[in-house]
This record gives sequence, C-alpha cells and structure tokens, in this order.
Amino acid sequence: MSDNRFTAGLAGLLPPAELARALTAAGRWQPYPTVDQRPAWASVDQEYGQRLLAEAENERSTPWPELTASGYLRFSIDGNRQSFETPYLERRDRLARAVLATGLAASPADRAQYLLSAIDGIWLLCEESSWCFPAHESRPLPDQEAPTLDLFAAETGALLAYAASVLGSILRAEHPLVAERIDREVRARVLVPYQAAAETFWYDAGNNWNPWIHSNVLAAALLVESDSRDQIATVDRVLRGLDQYLTHVPADGGCDEGITYWWRAGATLFECLEILHQATGGVFDAFEQPLLGRIARYPLAAHIGGSWHVNFADGFALPRPGTVVPGLLHRFGRAVHDPEVVAHAGALAAVADRYPAPVTPGASLASCLGVLFDQDWAAAGTADFPYPGETWLPDTEVLVAREHPGSADGLFLAAKAGHNAENHNHNDVGHWIVAHDGSPVIIDVGVGTYTERTFSAERYDIWTMRSSYHNVPTVDGYEQSHGAGHRAARVAATVTGTSAGLELDLGPAYPSAAGVRSWWRSMRLVREHGEARIDIDDSWDLDRDPAELALHLMTAIPARYAAPGVLTIGPLLARFDAGRFEARIETIDLTDDLLTRVWGRAVHRVTLLARTADRVGSHRLRLTAAERSEPSPPSAAPPSRREL
Repeated sequence: MSDNRFTAGLAGLLPPAELARALTAAGRWQPYPTVDQRPAWASVDQEYGQRLLAEAENERSTPWPELTASGYLRFSIDGNRQSFETPYLERRDRLARAVLATGLAASPADRAQYLLSAIDGIWLLCEESSWCFPAHESRPLPDQEAPTLDLFAAETGALLAYAASVLGSILRAEHPLVAERIDREVRARVLVPYQAAAETFWYDAGNNWNPWIHSNVLAAALLVESDSRDQIATVDRVLRGLDQYLTHVPADGGCDEGITYWWRAGATLFECLEILHQATGGVFDAFEQPLLGRIARYPLAAHIGGSWHVNFADGFALPRPGTVVPGLLHRFGRAVHDPEVVAHAGALAAVADRYPAPVTPGASLASCLGVLFDQDWAAAGTADFPYPGETWLPDTEVLVAREHPGSADGLFLAAKAGHNAENHNHNDVGHWIVAHDGSPVIIDVGVGTYTERTFSAERYDIWTMRSSYHNVPTVDGYEQSHGAGHRAARVAATVTGTSAGLELDLGPAYPSAAGVRSWWRSMRLVREHGEARIDIDDSWDLDRDPAELALHLMTAIPARYAAPGVLTIGPLLARFDAGRFEARIETIDLTDDLLTRVWGRAVHRVTLLARTADRVGSHRLRLTAAERSEPSPPSAAPPSRREL
C-alpha cells in the first residue's frame, strides 16, 4: 500500500494569503465564452448543436414542469421521491438547454427567443421555496428562512451562476434585475449557508456529498461573490473540506460507492481541482500528486466491456444517460498524464454520447460547457479501451481480472472482500461477478429506485441489498449482517502471469447465531494451456451441523440443466458437486424501472442447496466457456418465479 495523503494537504498548497494573490479578481472569472463571443460558439460540434436546438425549440411551446407542495410532501407521506424530483430535475435540464441554445442559435432573433426561455427558467428556480430535495430536508416542507444546503441546492446555485456567466453582458445590460436576482439567491441559499453552518455531516465525509457539493459551492463563489475577502474565505474552507474528504479516500484510489457514484466523487473532486487551476492561472496545481492518478484509473478497473461496468454498491451495470461524461475523464487523464485514462475516455465516447446529449439528467450545464469548449477533446479521435489484465485495489479490497489483457473477449472476474458498512453498502462480503465477451452473466443486480426505505433502518429489508440476492452463502437461513464489524478477515490477493485470485474469510460477515467459525472463500481466474476457468472455492467450519446450507448465484440469463452437476448459463458452463448439492433455479420478475432498464423483465437465481449439510466441508464451483457449437439442452425442470 502507498500513502494517500498529500504532504501539506490541498489547503497547504495555497494558503489564504497566496490565494489572495493568485485568484482572478472577484467577479472577473470567466471560464467559458459568453453568448456574444460568436466565433467560439460557431466552433461547437454542429451535430450536437442541431440536436440541442431542436430539443430547445420543441420545449418553447410546452409549459415548464410544475412543482407543488403536495409533491414535496409525498416523501414524508408515503416515501415517494420521484413525484417531486422528476419535475425538479426537468426544470434544471430545460434551463441548461435554453442557456446553451442562446449561444448556439445562429440568428439574433433566435438568440433573443432562447434568452427569454432561459430567463423563464431562471425566474422559476429563483421563485422556488427551496432548492433542497425533500429526501434531504429535515421537515415535511422547507423553511425559506433557513435554507438547507444539500447536493441539489448546491448544484442549482452553480447552474444559475454558470447561466449568468454565459449569458454575460447581454443579461446584465438588458435584464439587470434577473442578474441581480441570481446573485442574491445564490448568496442566500448557497454561499451564506455554507459559511454560516457548523461542520455539517458532509463537510468531513468520505463519500460523494463532500466533493459534489464543494464543486458547486466553489463555482458559485468564484462566479457570483463580489467581495474578495468572502470569496477567499469560501475557497479556503472548500480546500479544507476537500482535505477532509481525502483523509477517507483509500490509498489505492478506489471508490467503495462503486462506479456510478465515482462520477459524483472522484470526478467532482477533479472538477474542484480543475476549477482552482483555471481560476488561479495554473498557480494551484495538485495533479502531480500520485493519489489523483490512482483515482483517475478507477473507471478502468470498474469496466467490463462496452457500456457494461462492475456495479458493486448502489451502482448500475449500465450507467444511466448523462451520468458518464467521457470528455471530463479525458481532461482528468490529461491532467494526471495517464495515456490509458485518456484512451479509456476516448473509447467511452463510442459507447456513450460524445457530448451530454443534448442535456440529460445528471449532465450539468458545467459538464456540458466543459466538453463543448475543450479543443483537445474535440480533436481527439476514437480510441480502444485499454482493458488492463488485472487490477488489485488493496485498500478497497476489490480484484478485477480478465482472460485476455487488452480485450473484452473471454472470461472476466470481479471479486470483493470489504465490510458491510461501506458507502452505499450492500451486505455482500465475498461477492463476485463474472462476464463473458464483455457482457455480465453472473451478476450484481444493482439498486432500484430510491425511496424513503433506501437510507433508513429498513435498507436491508430491500431485496437488492440482502446477501441472499448476492453471490454469497446463507447458513441455516442466516444472511450477512450490516455494520463495520461484519467484514472480511485475512484478505489476500495473488496475481501471477497465469492467474489472479482473492482469498478471504467471510465468516465475520455473518451474525454469531449463524455459528460460522470460518468460511474461507477463494475466487480465482486461471489462464492455463490456452484455456481459462474461474474457480470459486468454499471451505467452511461451523459450530454445529446446519439444517440448511446454500450457495447463491444471481444470473442475467436463466440457468438450464445440461447434465448432473452441470448448468448452462448462457455462454458459460457451471460445474458443481451434484453428489452433495442440488441446484434450484428461480426467475425473479422485475417491475422497477431502473432495474428493467438494465436487465429487462427478469433476473434469475440459482441456489445450490446442500443435500446433507455438514459442519465442516468444502465445495468448488468451476466456470468455463461453453462450446459455441454445443446446443443448449432442455431444462430438466421449469424455474420457479417470484416478483420482488
């Protein structure tokens, strides 16, 4: 392991006195061209510009989404988040489109119309009683006199600040009251609460809240704040807050929140550092720190093939539109001088929109502007994914290995140890994923739509969070328990030229009532004699003969019986000890939109149930690629079905 601490911390790189000398004068920072800088806007990718203008034009004839008190109250009444969050986010996306359309429109008349649309959006957001999500508010309805600064209040403040910056002198000359309203509301709802609040739970947190909020507070302070002393105080506090975040980041650069939240954690940390680099004319420069390079490489470790990703924690195996911004990763790779990160970003552009298209949920105005005016990104050609052969993250305790380094072909294994108090935790110590030719076969189901239960005491009653719906054992019906003490013990990874494996004792992950003295699990991808296999070896020692012992496999494709002790799971053959275990196959019908978007209408579970459950025992599950010419045998028994 290597040290992940910066020598003097971010705040030490540029103390307040040096900040005062290095920062662009308050109110003068202009990171992107204003709409009256016509040559810059004329250089924007034409295909993207036409798509965005068409969407913005269609919206001009439709009413803006409505936000109601009853919609806000739904979360406290029945836990529904979407009734308010969906129109809330649609408003912000529409405003971002109107701002961009004002710059992209060719004729002065069209620009004037889109400017009015942008003003409508600005005014609506400024009239909202709160910018905070209901799920993040401590009261059923917000108190306007005591605004809550959450992720989306901060993001709204930055959206309005960037909008005012891009609309520039036209807005301030023709509609000065709108510009003044933006300044007033951003100060009142973002900058003042940020400086006035005591150390909030997220200020020293090790999860995405810290850099995500700080990236937006920082932009708001640099774009809106006119008092240099207040601006410097805010920037200094942001740096100290980011230092708190960095004390939690593992030295290997991993993200225990998973790849979905990396884009709101590692990526927004980069945005903070990039903003300060720009606003100080390059004086602030943290990108030579080795930890930043390791953080930038996490997307490579979490990549399976094409659009598919390892989705441990609250992640999506197929990222939602707008949440992946290849151009931002390209800038990150360039900043840390890592050509593989740069290449990975270029390859992502082929499987995701090269630009946030045109503005989708999760694609902020800042991310759109950052991509549109990055000349290096515009000039970058297509690239191939680097596909590292193995990645071992010793602090995050995740191992990823593929059969053919440099290619998505063949077998792929991702395995984790960890503990059951990770950020966005699922009870999944000893869990693993297998893909073939770049597509998941044995899977992590992921996470469904957030409700009030998702981050409550009922979290582990949700089936997608439970260990029995991950690829780990249950003992006498006992599943893993949550909490930091329920963790892997004696974790070791072994990587050689012919194999990569992770070994751990997952016994401590279970409650004492399960009677697990030890449960050794080895997950290994082996390349030998031109062939590859994945072996999952289990060896257990219990304090009693259990009544039931089960090994679980979640699959994207229904398993079928091929022969005694052999299952066909799509392109894979799974061999198990049929003398000691029987396979039970069930289909789980899906109704949640976020899950069906990834897996379709169903996922499947194989339960290997011990015929005779002994106190001490062992088992090997071996996975190999099926012969492509081999026909799929008929199922010996239809799977059971259930809906969760």
